[in-house]
Amino acid sequence: MNIARVRHLFYPDMPRDFFYELSAQQADRGYHVDVLTWKKDGGFSKELVTAGFFVHRLPGLNFGVRGLAQEYPYLPSLPALIEALKPDVVHVESHLFLTAFQAVKKANKLRLPCVVTVHGVLAERGIIANFAQNVYLRSLGTKVFRGADRVICLTKSNAAEIENYGCPSEKIRLVPNAVDTRLFKPNEEREDNLVVWVGRFVPEKGVEYLIKAANIILKKSGAFRFLLIGYGPLKPKITKMANDLGLLHRFVTITGPMSREEIATILSKATIFAFPSLREGLPVSVFEAMASGVPVVGSDIAGIREIILDRQNGILVPPKKPEVLAQAILSLLDDENQRRELGKNARRLMIEKYSWDTTIKGIEKVYHEAIAQAD
Repeated sequence: MNIARVRHLFYPDMPRDFFYELSAQQADRGYHVDVLTWKKDGGFSKELVTAGFFVHRLPGLNFGVRGLAQEYPYLPSLPALIEALKPDVVHVESHLFLTAFQAVKKANKLRLPCVVTVHGVLAERGIIANFAQNVYLRSLGTKVFRGADRVICLTKSNAAEIENYGCPSEKIRLVPNAVDTRLFKPNEEREDNLVVWVGRFVPEKGVEYLIKAANIILKKSGAFRFLLIGYGPLKPKITKMANDLGLLHRFVTITGPMSREEIATILSKATIFAFPSLREGLPVSVFEAMASGVPVVGSDIAGIREIILDRQNGILVPPKKPEVLAQAILSLLDDENQRRELGKNARRLMIEKYSWDTTIKGIEKVYHEAIAQAD
């Protein structure tokens, strides 16, 4: 099967994420995968990456606005490339970008099967940004949903939400994210009192509440270390916040993005994974922590509570409550038996329900439905 995957940004312009791993997993199973994305410095390029799929980088116009979305490309040559490739299916990643609208429109014109994946309906970015996203979803976003032959959602809550933006319910299919349980696995030798967070430094991740929780923990115990791994526009603000509170370097370490292999090594030794998000789809970083046998303290929100059962394979806390978050982290730091039990149950769930084989089969089924629908 030939797949054209459309993505507004792609590695190395962003860390290797679910879409990179999906492309690699599909290539490994014999699919021909072409990723169509933006070349930020202009011009055209095509490369065969070591994972076995092609990446086509196209010039584009950036309509990004600071404070809303800094990277928001429109790719004039995208429709022509889709026509030239003549794929069996066009798979569009992220409905919120102009590239999604372009790809769906062209697929419809060529009568090519088209699948759109929704990884979180909205990104919490403040009043203005949220208003802009709603305007898009009520206009171009609605056309994306109606033009797609199938729409993949990660969670039931996301599925219900996109129906409000004009997506016909009969097109929606639930296919979860996946995790490489062979790469992300436990290590018997854990580093004492290491609390890890991995993600993007953006408002919806709630990282400021993690820093506030660290400050609360410091008043009760000095035997801990927070390690924050990632990238994003709020990173300078979070770094300054940690520094102003006297936490940076001694109690809180903030790094840039790391490779999957580096993150797997860190998670295998972590004591706790903290994830205080305000809004989520089905976060891969939580999957990776759970596969590594690390107990997760996460926000009690849609997306996270669909995989974490409170006090069974992790701990759920209300969002925006650093005091409760701090107490949950302290309780786990003080109870090794509970950490072991939650971590063991978390890894079992990842192996049983969220393997790549399961996810690939689910997506392949959606592809065949889209092909039949287009015919």
